Amino acid sequence: MSADKSMAFVRVVKPSATLPAPQTQVAVAIDTAYIAATAGQSINTGIYMMDNQANMDSSGEGSLELTTVCPVGSLIGFSVYPMDVNSGDKVVITGFNVSQGNVFGNTGYPIQPDPANGSYWIGQAMNAGRQTYQIQVRVTAGGLRPTNYYINWDPFIVAR
Repeated sequence: MSADKSMAFVRVVKPSATLPAPQTQVAVAIDTAYIAATAGQSINTGIYMMDNQANMDSSGEGSLELTTVCPVGSLIGFSVYPMDVNSGDKVVITGFNVSQGNVFGNTGYPIQPDPANGSYWIGQAMNAGRQTYQIQVRVTAGGLRPTNYYINWDPFIVAR
């Protein structure tokens, strides 16, 4: 894979004109071939998360256990990308679930600002603390007979 293609998945998707740009960006590259090979079961690799908050002590970049650290009040953009952008495989966020903590609160829970672009959602860190959440993604892979795989995993957000 050339340098141009390997970096294509880290582009920042701009939110709709009605929403301000998020200060915190979380990008997720998904190895769709791996997801298809495992039929979306027991995912413990093949998900590569990163954010723009290393200066705030975020950790776990490059894994599916990213801990994003951001200021309270920060808008958080979530983007997902297939690693091989030329495969025709697609990834979209289907939702979020909070299993522990209350960083999003009631009014910061992630939304899909543009229904035509399911690969980009925005949330907001409303409360200080630590939160475990699940990001839920549909992976569509396979050229001749595309198949949907539904996956989720448990990253973290810390708001200070």
